[in-house]
Amino acid sequence: REGLSAAEAARRLERDGPNRLAEAKKEPRWRAFLRQFQDLLIIILLIAAVISFVVTREWETPVVIALVVLLNATIGFVQESKAEASLEALKQMLVTTATVRRAGRMVNLDAAELVVGDVVSLQAGDRVPAEGRLLTSTGLEVQESSLTGEAQPVSKSATAHVDADAALGDRSTVAFMNTTVTRGHAELVVTATGMNTEIGRIAGMLHEAEPEPTPLQRQIYDLVFHSRDDYSLAANWK
Repeated sequence: REGLSAAEAARRLERDGPNRLAEAKKEPRWRAFLRQFQDLLIIILLIAAVISFVVTREWETPVVIALVVLLNATIGFVQESKAEASLEALKQMLVTTATVRRAGRMVNLDAAELVVGDVVSLQAGDRVPAEGRLLTSTGLEVQESSLTGEAQPVSKSATAHVDADAALGDRSTVAFMNTTVTRGHAELVVTATGMNTEIGRIAGMLHEAEPEPTPLQRQIYDLVFHSRDDYSLAANWK
């Protein structure tokens, strides 16, 4: 009924950090592209192109190798750019304000200021600003396609029974950050913010994702290791 006091909210905000996704250090685009040429296999190919020209004095082979290397670097650069674009899209979808009960009053706050224990009011059309357990709900339906892939809104209820090991899409007493309320209204108590939410875990996986070998790298690995089963060894050699 009262919500958190301003002092307690400030203490929790300092302890847990703001309710936003972690920012990765920005790498200049030109540096990201040049980094594609640091692969050992690419260096070997470039050296082979130089040796070929020195020995044969012909341009055909070195030019073909250079073009293949450039194509490989471009593919790798595009793969990384897509992962970064996905992460930026998640950030763009996050809400900026939330209706919160603080010290007995309903106030509008920047969503980044939400902390665990805050009581948040949700109405149809709102985007859920943080992950939380429903306290009350009336005819609540939430669109969770960004998390579960379910095209239709799902019903939520503060009084529903949910198994402890229920799958993400079956947690009907929880509203997840970045999902959208399509019908009804509810109040929830925040249980997770920022990178500790389900959407935060997705963002974390995007941060940690390792780019797949390009087609050129796979073919060279095949030539060197003679088997597609040796990709783990190839990755260590790389």
